[in-house]
Amino acid sequence: MSLKIALPLESTRDEKRVALDPSVVERLIRDYKVSMVMQSMCGRGAGFYDDDYEGVPVVEHFNECVQEAVLTVKVNPPTVEEARHLPIGSVLLSTMTPYQHLDVVEVLLEREITTFAMDLMPRITRAQPMDVLSSQATVAGYKAALLAAELSPRLFPMLTTAAGTIRPSRVIVIGAGVAGLQAIATARRLGAQVEAYDIRSAAREQIESLGARMIDTGVDAEGPGGSARSLNKEEKQTQHDVLADRMSRAHAVICAAAIPGRRAPSIITEDMVEGMLPDTLIVDMAAESGGNCELTRAGESYFHGDTLIVGPLNLPSSGAVHASEMYSRNIFNMLKLMLDERGQLHLDWGDEILLACLLTHNGGVYHKSTADLMEIECSPPINEQTERSEESPDQNAGWIEEDLDGSDTKPVAQNDESREPVDPASLSSTGRSSPTADASTNAVKSAQGRSSSSDASKGTEGSSTKTGSTDEGAASPGGSNKVDTMADEEPRDDLMKIDGIGPALQNRLYAFQIRTYAQLAALDDDGIETLVRQLDDNRELDVASWVEQARQMRGQS
Repeated sequence: MSLKIALPLESTRDEKRVALDPSVVERLIRDYKVSMVMQSMCGRGAGFYDDDYEGVPVVEHFNECVQEAVLTVKVNPPTVEEARHLPIGSVLLSTMTPYQHLDVVEVLLEREITTFAMDLMPRITRAQPMDVLSSQATVAGYKAALLAAELSPRLFPMLTTAAGTIRPSRVIVIGAGVAGLQAIATARRLGAQVEAYDIRSAAREQIESLGARMIDTGVDAEGPGGSARSLNKEEKQTQHDVLADRMSRAHAVICAAAIPGRRAPSIITEDMVEGMLPDTLIVDMAAESGGNCELTRAGESYFHGDTLIVGPLNLPSSGAVHASEMYSRNIFNMLKLMLDERGQLHLDWGDEILLACLLTHNGGVYHKSTADLMEIECSPPINEQTERSEESPDQNAGWIEEDLDGSDTKPVAQNDESREPVDPASLSSTGRSSPTADASTNAVKSAQGRSSSSDASKGTEGSSTKTGSTDEGAASPGGSNKVDTMADEEPRDDLMKIDGIGPALQNRLYAFQIRTYAQLAALDDDGIETLVRQLDDNRELDVASWVEQARQMRGQS
């Protein structure tokens, strides 16, 4: 019996995208022999009619679409009512932003849905073809620049006319991730003079390659693997002063600094807005997650003094055709990891991508931060053999891994706490879990046991880059913030023997080149402070106690 995939209509207001376009559906049917069912008009907002999906049965209502489906694909999370119609034990593939949809997660747990959240995709090279955040950010950045050009009372390009010369508009882009880079490129194509700021000094080359100028605040906030670290008070003040000066001369500001699964960093303060030129415009792409400007109102456009502040929602939907096509390819590449050559669902729990995206399974939450928000225990890892990738994060895909404003916001990123192993009875001969075709009556059974796993975090911080460059940030014996890159074969002590260090923290310490008692014991006060800032676990970490215990283990006083 072929696997049945459901493609429902997106019910979110003003959502025009569809999870699978006709070309991808055709490939799934042809290459994997799956059976499809779709809800009427699901692709209409993106320019795809029902007849474009050749040979796919069409139903009118959501419950009809999903009632016998083993796998349901969506762009946005289902509503609470929709989640109640998903077959018990079936699989859901969608973006989730779980910290904003805890009520939906509750229902998914009740119905034992296996949920893969596409927005929890790890930032590693192998996962780039599945990275929906990057693909949709491309559309958002492009549209944000066009929106700024449309709403600005000034023209972006320099024009020489019989009435005189019009000087180009000065545009500042905050954040040089995928969305920010696309905003820079688009504003440049429109003829504006563009400056850009990113907390990562490594972004300079990308910014300048697009013809923009990098705003140098004098703050070096780059940590291990090219990711960013949090700023101290002095650094934040320096950043504020430099940006305030540059924005006082700008005509438009486009905000694109985002942290997947977390509140957007607050960068533009009220006094910075009040110091801008009359009729300046701010387009805040981060409005949905709190905004980079502290005055942003999600979904609203209003004047604060003479400055127009725009907080657009769901910008990718305004480019629904290409956004849907890219999202569809992301989903197809993800499905290739989940389907075998016969088109049956086989979930390889040894694949770090699947584990990183796993939100719920067998009535348990496998995402630590979501479990914390729900005040429940996070389920232990399914496969103890999964190892943390040594690849560096994809720095083009987002902003920083720490909260710039220092707020006590819990991160919503894949965590590496222990998870529960899958029942051997539910594994196929290849060692993979496979839900049955009759998903409405059969759920994958849960097993007992506990195993350790390494971090499959979205904010994965590799111990070294592919080029073998040296990491910065982990303290060395002399108190320096640099350590030499270590070979993988170098001995590692069992740091979990130290009170307060569990499997998750041990793997993170390994990533920061703290692999032996000697290296931990050698940390001085500055090194301890640096390590606390790097770990940034939003909880009290007694690193000084770890150091003392490590010294005792080495026979030191």
